[in-house]
Amino acid sequence: MNNVANIINFARGCEPRSNDDSYLLPTLYEELELCKRFRFRSTVLLQYDALVSAEYVALLQSGYDVEIGLWFEVVQPLAEDAGLQWHGRYPWDWDTRVNFLSAYTPDERTAMIDAAFHTFKRIFGAYPKVAGCWSIDAFSLDYIERTYGLSAFCICKEQYGTDGITVWGGPYTGGYYPSKKNAIVPARNERNQIGIPVFRMLGPDPIDQYDLGLGSPEQDQQVCSLEPVYRDGGGNPEWVDWFFNENYNGKAISLAYAQIGQENSFGWTDISKGLPMQLEKLRKKVDSGEIVLQTLGETGEAFKRRFAHTPPNSTCADTDAKNEARKTAWYYSRYYRVNVMFEKNRAWIRDLQLYSDDYAEPYLHVKNTDTRCGTFALPVMDGFRFSEGNVRAGIFLDAPDCADFESGISDDGVLTATWGDVVFTAKEQTFSVRCKSPDFRLRFVTAAVSTVPYCSADETVLYMTFRDFTGAAFDYALRLSAGRFVQTGKDIDVYPDKTGEIVFDFNGN
Repeated sequence: MNNVANIINFARGCEPRSNDDSYLLPTLYEELELCKRFRFRSTVLLQYDALVSAEYVALLQSGYDVEIGLWFEVVQPLAEDAGLQWHGRYPWDWDTRVNFLSAYTPDERTAMIDAAFHTFKRIFGAYPKVAGCWSIDAFSLDYIERTYGLSAFCICKEQYGTDGITVWGGPYTGGYYPSKKNAIVPARNERNQIGIPVFRMLGPDPIDQYDLGLGSPEQDQQVCSLEPVYRDGGGNPEWVDWFFNENYNGKAISLAYAQIGQENSFGWTDISKGLPMQLEKLRKKVDSGEIVLQTLGETGEAFKRRFAHTPPNSTCADTDAKNEARKTAWYYSRYYRVNVMFEKNRAWIRDLQLYSDDYAEPYLHVKNTDTRCGTFALPVMDGFRFSEGNVRAGIFLDAPDCADFESGISDDGVLTATWGDVVFTAKEQTFSVRCKSPDFRLRFVTAAVSTVPYCSADETVLYMTFRDFTGAAFDYALRLSAGRFVQTGKDIDVYPDKTGEIVFDFNGN
């Protein structure tokens, strides 16, 4: 069964952004009672301050059908139990220079991981099998796997700058085995992968989430997701119907996945407006056999049994929640990801990211000292970050507008999107564009922003250098096995071969 959902609620033990955080425990209680009413088994991930709270432990041990794991944001009791001095402003400080494991040295990270796992075992009698965090560094995740093992880990959806956190360029949804050097991207080779499958949380809108904030690349991205507190997303019954229908429309190659649930910091007053409605709709989908509900650990173990390495996957939306006749097709493998967007009778490549086992995240062995925490893949085209003002970035086609756009997957895991005479084809190692007219071309369109990585191009290779938030530079290249690059000044075009085909080849990167 490819259609899977997890209910994951994660719990903090304190909330310094509120004058009175006594609502935190009752919020978790209401979430557990709600799952009990719908006969749903769920996963609860405990931040360390909740883990060492007798009240939270007593609640979770009072008869609920729940899988319990760890939520790895750093709090004062975790740091002090690991023998570290606390530098936060509050017992939990959301500043990324304090909040995540990447804000600490490797030795400090391992000390806090050990403290969390040993405390969990002391309280619950065994090490946890699942964990999560908005952002995790590859060093920490690799240490967890080698030392304790996990069935699954979950991280934030794709987002740029929201709450100071950027996780950008990885698989848009579903699961993958991360690289030992970069936790946001899949490893190409099994010897370089961390053996814990990672799943993207929060159910992002496959059309709108990516572009929220478009035109201002340094502006924090907005949110359109399955989170029940958002009125334009998971709190809207019509949007939830649309999301369930499109996310589970049979066009996922390996796994159609969504996480349902909310952190207790939002409070039950806000969560209760959307979460019961979502679970009522989920109950119908589960009863009809359209969706399989699992715990995070069950999904991770099933993923491990099915896949030795990251499988190709896809997410396609044939309608949009705003009824504006937009469509999209996402494809991701262990070599790259690509997104084809259709809007106002035009189709173009909105996003193209390359994966490399050699590309290390900035905080792999060095602690983050910036108010931003950013982990990236290697961009070839970034329709969000390369746009500014009235310039919408993308790889566009010189082809007539056409109202016809259809996507589909084959039995052997190939994604095809057809727009008039143009056919986009995504395979595990290649992405091709073919047109009946051999006179078409692809045009790389970007604003004049510093994030654009292009250096030079010869006939079959586009050379690029990417710089992350730290300024560290990494050189990489995109190769063609059919077609040719033509660079004129700063303009980059791609022309097809004599058969009318352009093929981007990611195997050699």
